[in-house]
Amino acid sequence: MNLSIIIVSYNSEKLLNKIIKKIPKENEIIIIENSLKVDVKKDFEKKYNNTKVIIPAKNLGYASAFNLGFKKSKNNYVLSLTPDVIINSNLINQIIKIIKSFKNFTLIAPEYKNQKIYKNYIHAGEKRIKEKNISKFKLQEVKDIDWCFCVINKLKFKDKNILDENYFLYFETMDLCRHLFSKRHKMYIIKGLKFDHLGTSSSDNKFNDAIMLNRNWHFSWSKFYYFKKNNNYFYALKKISPNIYQGIKGIIISFFKMNLNEINLHLHSISGIINGIFLKKSHFRPNIKDN
Repeated sequence: MNLSIIIVSYNSEKLLNKIIKKIPKENEIIIIENSLKVDVKKDFEKKYNNTKVIIPAKNLGYASAFNLGFKKSKNNYVLSLTPDVIINSNLINQIIKIIKSFKNFTLIAPEYKNQKIYKNYIHAGEKRIKEKNISKFKLQEVKDIDWCFCVINKLKFKDKNILDENYFLYFETMDLCRHLFSKRHKMYIIKGLKFDHLGTSSSDNKFNDAIMLNRNWHFSWSKFYYFKKNNNYFYALKKISPNIYQGIKGIIISFFKMNLNEINLHLHSISGIINGIFLKKSHFRPNIKDN
């Protein structure tokens, strides 16, 4: 049994080279290159026989790009990877071994090595906590999994557009996990099987300023949209109000510090919120010119 591995990329060539070398060659790799750089397709498809690079007509963001890769994938089990994870071939092989023994899941993933700051999952709660022993590992049921490294069982989905394409970045996988949990789908973390995630490091460092503006805008917009969609408009206003306060406070403090970069970051956060509140689509895109 092989996996189809989907990587949504944006100016991530250095990281892609590192990660592809760690993936066993019998597995299909699909890269959706949102930077639209045709050279990425030429270079990677020439270098790696198991790799297909799709150059979309425009920057699709994460949700639409993943859906595209999901529809193109050949295997029943799809591994979602972000370029900034650190893995080894043994990790992939262990995942495959577990799936061969246990197929009654919708999502399954290993856990972060360092969980002191952030976990890549949310516990299911006492009423839904169930554990299974597969091989030498313990599987624990959860209600949310970060998709930086996550295996998706295609057989559990009728629609191949599994992520809401109104999202450009952030909250799209949380949105799906919330739906899956409400429908009693099985999502598991593999305790003891670990990987590293660098976090917010998927693109080349020289694009950091534009990437950070993009992230701030979309985090704010997507947070409001997520709560509006899953709760209601006024609940979303309540949830986004701390971000409004922090944004205004940040602008004032940054003004007195004369830090124009920080002011710009806070302004983009506020802009994302305003566009969400006025029900505007997620339209902001990073302004990057690779010279």
